[in-house]
Amino acid sequence: MHKPLFMLLILLSLLSCNEDVQLQPEEVVDAFLEAYENQDASKLASYVSEGEISGLEQFVEEVKSSSNPNRLLAVADIELSANEIRNLNAKTLFILSWEASWERMERTGMGDMDIEYTIYSSRISGDSAFVEVTRRIIDTEETNVWVLLMENDRWRIDTYKSL
Repeated sequence: MHKPLFMLLILLSLLSCNEDVQLQPEEVVDAFLEAYENQDASKLASYVSEGEISGLEQFVEEVKSSSNPNRLLAVADIELSANEIRNLNAKTLFILSWEASWERMERTGMGDMDIEYTIYSSRISGDSAFVEVTRRIIDTEETNVWVLLMENDRWRIDTYKSL
């Protein structure tokens, strides 16, 4: 009698551990936009390609070698202690940049804008996928193609526009 319940619990735990491993490209875009809406920068970073994140490495090195690193970081509304700067890496900078961006949007009242996204089905070509995303703000509509790459058996966003 308890065996079916036990098997169901095992199956559910296995599925929850691998919840985003098999996401299709348009599902990754949807999860990314949900993380954006929820202002979860760590989750947002988990859907972005290593190449997109590593693009920040040069700036991180400039910050670390600068005589006034917080002057450079001020462009993104970020201020860090000397210890935080020593330990700074590209992924952390990505996360901090989004958090600062959301704070800036809240301060300026832009955080209340009602934005709607429409995600269309993907076109896959080898280890690349292309997803059209339409963004609607007030009376403006814009459609862009987001590029995703297969990395470590997961689709990750490499190029995105219109957030």
